[in-house]
Amino acid sequence: LERFVFDVFPFVHKMAILEVDRKDQFSPLKNAPGAGVDCPETSRSDLIAQCIRFAEAAGATVQRAADGQEPSFEISGLVSYAGEGLESLSGKTLAGDQLITDLDNIVVV
Repeated sequence: LERFVFDVFPFVHKMAILEVDRKDQFSPLKNAPGAGVDCPETSRSDLIAQCIRFAEAAGATVQRAADGQEPSFEISGLVSYAGEGLESLSGKTLAGDQLITDLDNIVVV
């Protein structure tokens, strides 16, 4: 049941193509857990890395675990879709392992 973007070409009257940064727009989920590639774990890791990039681009510091492990850090799409509106994080050090659903109630170190 897998389809590809070019499968719709015969059915469209107008088409536009956008070039985007892969790490910000695409993380395939095609394989079972534990496969090591294109699986739930890699998709989750990609989402966490994107949220960390958004917070750091806004001027925040995200605290990593002592063992270097990436935190389980997520910014809700209701707070920011593409990293916009996060200016209030500037200068703050954020503790990992949190879901930010409200910029007024975040864990700051």
